[in-house]
Amino acid sequence: MTDQRLATPLRRRAPQSRWWLVTLGGLLLAMSLTMLARRWGIVGAASWLVPAFAFSAALVLVWSPLESAVQSDARRPDVVALFSRDAWARVVLGIVLAILTLVWFSQQHFTDDPILRAVVVPVVAVVALALVLAPWWLRLIRQVGVERERRVREFERAEIAAHLHDSVLQTLTLIRAKADDPDAVARLARAQERDLRSYLYQDRRSEADSVATALQRAVSEVEDAYGVAIDVVSVGDAPTTDAMRAGVDAAKEAAQNAARHGSEPISVYAELTADRYELFVRDSGPGFDPSAVPEDRAGIRNSILGRSRRHGGDASIASTPGGRTEVTITIPRQEER
Repeated sequence: MTDQRLATPLRRRAPQSRWWLVTLGGLLLAMSLTMLARRWGIVGAASWLVPAFAFSAALVLVWSPLESAVQSDARRPDVVALFSRDAWARVVLGIVLAILTLVWFSQQHFTDDPILRAVVVPVVAVVALALVLAPWWLRLIRQVGVERERRVREFERAEIAAHLHDSVLQTLTLIRAKADDPDAVARLARAQERDLRSYLYQDRRSEADSVATALQRAVSEVEDAYGVAIDVVSVGDAPTTDAMRAGVDAAKEAAQNAARHGSEPISVYAELTADRYELFVRDSGPGFDPSAVPEDRAGIRNSILGRSRRHGGDASIASTPGGRTEVTITIPRQEER
């Protein structure tokens, strides 16, 4: 039983060359129109009609290699076909024909004014040269753009590979080394997930340029230190001023207290308006009585309430035993001098 081929490999078929038919047809049409112009008594038309059709045939010859080279893919021309012997022959023949046509046109008696003739002939020569070289020049510019895009993609690919090597692969190695410690594995996986999300879907901004980034990194430090998951939502963004930094530090202290004494889920919500920066830190209990906190416990009094008030803001703690705890921090928005 003979093997029956179900599918044949895709092959790029060489386009059929029709340039010689177009050239021959153009020349025959030019001769026919010239004969008709002379028969009808339109002698002046013959002085520019024949050179125009001859120059059109020259353009077909010069441009035809480009069409056959980019027929398969316009962004990736077939360089081998572009520099083949047949292509060079057409280009040389077209350039020679264009030059002969321009010489022919310059010798035609289309006006009796020498000044007009001295202006028209150079202008026609420059326009003709631009028409001959324009497709090649545009193709060169487009190819340079394609090469630039390709280099940018290679650079981005190298940057992504380097980042994956420095972060993901290192984290996987640590996870394998700490496979017997579920808490450490969960902490490493959570930190790596956060890093990848920040790398792929967010702007890579510094803490000085983005208060949202500063808050996210402060909460991330709490997550890594205490092994908890904290949801962070930021509405609005601006460069981090000293007052906003104080609000971020106060929210970090509140998140640490929630991680130490509260229970999950823990959330941090920040909203930046035209006149203030508000932060809300909430846990799920078990709550406490803020008035019963001893005087020697300086975390709430100094790190949250005192820090906010020193920068012109305020902070409040809403909590009851057995309920949730919510810390509200308000910082006035002031531009740095």
